[in-house]
Amino acid sequence: MSLRDKLASGQPVITVELSPPKGTDVSRLLEHALALKGKVDAINVPDCQLSMLKMSSMAASKLIQDHTGIEAVWQLTCRDRNLIALQADLLGGYALGLHNILALTGDPVQIGDQKEHAKQVFHLESVRLLDLIKTLNVGKDACGQELKGAGTDFTLGAAINPFKLGNRAQQLRLKQKMERELHFFQTQPVYHREPVEEILALLKDLGDSLGCVPPKLLLGIIPPRSAQAARRMNREIVGVNIPESFISLLERSSQPVLESIRYCADVVHELKPLADGFHFMPVGMPSKVGLLLDECFALSSN
Repeated sequence: MSLRDKLASGQPVITVELSPPKGTDVSRLLEHALALKGKVDAINVPDCQLSMLKMSSMAASKLIQDHTGIEAVWQLTCRDRNLIALQADLLGGYALGLHNILALTGDPVQIGDQKEHAKQVFHLESVRLLDLIKTLNVGKDACGQELKGAGTDFTLGAAINPFKLGNRAQQLRLKQKMERELHFFQTQPVYHREPVEEILALLKDLGDSLGCVPPKLLLGIIPPRSAQAARRMNREIVGVNIPESFISLLERSSQPVLESIRYCADVVHELKPLADGFHFMPVGMPSKVGLLLDECFALSSN
């Protein structure tokens, strides 16, 4: 079953984020990806997240699909590309068999490892990128000219930050994204019911006002490998808000990785009735993803 079919079926969808290497050796990336076969519906591949130089997300997505048979969700940002480059990559990626995309604005270069040398572009931002993809999906380019041969048919996703939805500007952006007829949303990490219930209520209200069914909601989960890592993510990554109670638990534990996995399994158990699925982001611990998924879904099936 394709990711699009799985989303439409109403069955729970599981995705995991694996970051490409900074270099050309993809052996560990593919090893981690292959270990997820039969456990996930798709693997998300970030596009130089936090503006840190990594292998092309398009290339890494293609390698993962070819090596494992697991569909990739190709993350594409506006940070590094003008309109021509975005269209060229979208057409090329689709022709390579990358049919699922997460459209993102992207992190500013000022927070990354190339800030003294790189220039950011941001010709578009995420909502306008969604418009561009919708245009390619109907067989036209950004200027309205017909594409030769065939266009694209991307399964389309976007991101939600649950902790900014009280902001009117963010609510407007959420409405604009829903107007683009997405297939799914993926959230920044959540660990409690309250922000999820608020997202669902807002999506329902927006769906009613727009006369549409809200996109599927995949809840983000990050299992921090230590209290220090959790505090660093809270400080440095926009949208990450790991609870202090969780961090304190990791601080007291003699096995923080296992403690983190058990905590996230409890979160999945609590949130599963609210979600269409989960998106796991195993920052710094990709080798533990199989254990994390086994723990989460063994518990949630009890």
